[in-house]
Order: sequence, then C-alpha cells, then structure tokens
Amino acid sequence: MSNIHLTPCPKQLVGESVWLDEMLVQAEYNFNHYAVDGTADLLQFLKANKPKPIPNTLIHGDFNTSNVLVSAGKITSVIDWSGAGFGDPRYDMSLAIRPKPNLFEIQSEIDIFFEGYGTNILGEREYKYFNEGLYEFF
Repeated sequence: MSNIHLTPCPKQLVGESVWLDEMLVQAEYNFNHYAVDGTADLLQFLKANKPKPIPNTLIHGDFNTSNVLVSAGKITSVIDWSGAGFGDPRYDMSLAIRPKPNLFEIQSEIDIFFEGYGTNILGEREYKYFNEGLYEFF
C-alpha cells in the first residue's frame, strides 16, 4: 500500500476542497438519504473531532483484502478503484487493518502490516475516527 501512497495523484482526482471535509459532506448526505450504520450523534462527533491533518496522497478509498489480488505470496493487483482520490492515507490504513476472520485479529499481524508499509502514521484515535466513525456512513 505504501506504493499507492507514494504514487503521484492524477490531477483529475485532486479536489478543490479538503478531502476530509468532502467526505463529511458525503457522509451527511448518505445519512439523510440511505440506510447507513452511522448515527446523527456520530456524524456530529466526526465533524467536531477531525484528526490533525497530514499531507494528502493518492488513496485507494476501499483498501481491504477483497480488493487485493495475490499470487505466489506477492501482490499482483489492486482492484476496485472507484473510491480513489487525493485524501488522507490513514483512511486506507484503517480499512486495511480492520479485523477479519483469521486476519488482523492480533496485534502482531497489524505490526507486520506496518513493517511492510514502512512506517505507522496511524494512531488509535485516527483508527477509530476512520474505521469506527467515518466508514460507518459508506
């Protein structure tokens, strides 16, 4: 995933406003128009408690194991780029390490993920904000 975040973002994906602000607007729209897991209280919390900004990068937008193709132990492709954009890479990281059956259920597996990534810029607060917060509206 670090290769994704290091790749220059195509100009067409760079919005005119801040990615997180755009996501919160979309989250509110989704809340008002669709059945989502998020609540009105959670949405207000997210608006009032945005994480400290970091430089935006190219992000996948739905980086999880079902969108990663592997052959012979090597990643060969990343599919489903419909959520790609110029955004906060911690969002991708949060989705990538969500616990799944037999994967990311223990801390050592998360540690291995970040060892492969090369760094860990994702704190517990940011993880909860994106995974247990913002993602609840998508």
